[in-house]
Amino acid sequence: MMRTHGLNRDAFDRFRTIGASWSYDVVAAGFKYNLTDLAAAIGLAQLERVYEFQSHRQAIAERYLDRLSGLPLDLPALAPQGGMHAWHLFPVRVRPEARMSRDDLIALLTESGIGSSVHYRPLHQMTYWSERLPPKSLGFPVADAYFAGAVTLPLYPGMQDTDAEEVISVIRQALG
Repeated sequence: MMRTHGLNRDAFDRFRTIGASWSYDVVAAGFKYNLTDLAAAIGLAQLERVYEFQSHRQAIAERYLDRLSGLPLDLPALAPQGGMHAWHLFPVRVRPEARMSRDDLIALLTESGIGSSVHYRPLHQMTYWSERLPPKSLGFPVADAYFAGAVTLPLYPGMQDTDAEEVISVIRQALG
C-alpha cells in the first residue's frame, strides 16, 4: 500500500482483471515506489549474489573495526549473537576530544581522493521539519551531538582491501 500512493488495493487490477472495479481509496500518505520491470530483473539478479556481497562487506567492516579501534571514534555495533549485519553503511562518530573535527576529517578524506558521507542529518535541522516543529529552544541535544561527529566511511561490494587500507591510513594519521 505504501509503495503505490497509499491506495487500499492494487491499482493495476482494474486493467488486468475483467470485471474488476475501478473504485479505490487512498487511505495513507504513500509514495510511488513500484519498480520498473528492468529494475526488478536487476534486483532479482543481485539477490542471487546477496551472500557474496554481504561476506565481502563483512570482511571490510571487520578490517575497519580492527584497525580503527583505539582512535577517538565511536564505531558501529556488531550484529547480535547469531545475527547477520548487512553493513550497507559504515558510520563512525568523531568524538569531541579528537584533534580534528568531523568536517576537517571529511575534507582530508576528500583531499586524499576518498569519498565519504554523513548519515543522517537530524530531521529537526531540515527546513521542512524545522518549520513544523516546536521552537528550537526545545532542542534535540543527543541528535545534534551525534550529527556533529558523524561521518560514513566508504564500504561497497567491489571495494578492494587496498582501498580500505588507504581509508584506514588517512584516518589513523589524522586521529592517531
